[in-house]
Amino acid sequence: MTRHLAVLGSPIEHSKSPSIHEAAYRTLQLNWDYSKLEIKSNHLLQFIETLDSDWLGLSLTMPLKEEAARLANERSALVLATGVANTLLRTTTGWTAHNTDVFGIQRALETEFQTPPKSVSIIGSGATATSAVFAIADSYPDAKITVFARNFESAADLKDRAKGSSIDIRVKPLKNGKRSLLGFDLVISTLPSGALDSAAVKLRKSSFSKPKGVLLDVAYHPWPSELASTWLRSTLTCISGIEMLIWQAIGQIRIFNHNDISVELPNERAVELSMRHSLGLI
Repeated sequence: MTRHLAVLGSPIEHSKSPSIHEAAYRTLQLNWDYSKLEIKSNHLLQFIETLDSDWLGLSLTMPLKEEAARLANERSALVLATGVANTLLRTTTGWTAHNTDVFGIQRALETEFQTPPKSVSIIGSGATATSAVFAIADSYPDAKITVFARNFESAADLKDRAKGSSIDIRVKPLKNGKRSLLGFDLVISTLPSGALDSAAVKLRKSSFSKPKGVLLDVAYHPWPSELASTWLRSTLTCISGIEMLIWQAIGQIRIFNHNDISVELPNERAVELSMRHSLGLI
């Protein structure tokens, strides 16, 4: 029996998830298929109710991550803390929600620092920014986290969730994009592609203000973005969102396989390399 999986979201056409998941399934010799489907906000439950028992799991991208967390029958501790789910696993009792974005961010960053970052800028206040706050607080508990937000309501919710998990963050309005890019050991942009282009170009042209530290730009299409180009021209470390994408997908496949993100896949290094090959990275 073929088991079915898919990534859901809107827009979804650009998604590279089918390529990397299918490469992993071939390596693992699993009789699974994986597709991408356009599902808009507030339509997730309607879609899930049409699925038969051959469906094993779902990946969720914007704007469905908070919705997935709400409608699941069961939620992991991390989903309960963040209110964000990017993974749904079908079980005998319904659907269990997981968050592998935190894992993906942590693995994307884990080899980039000889000493832990002391100051972190997280740009945005949505689902991915929430996962970024929890990822940094867990990996670098002494780092001072500043969230630069465009949306006051989502920023307030993020601050409340952080406080509920004893995570101290500062929240500032994202009025001057350049301000969010300067003086931090680590900058994580969770905004859509192009959102910081103007600020990045101004920073690149400035004779007085220069970036520092490491950049993780969650957006990966097109690459390099104007933001990434600013870092690269300063010969600084710049990490594409592809790294987060690969590792959060490995986390998902661990869950689809074992219902446990802590249990590694058989020959996981080969799985990772097959994913990278499918994207033309090796």
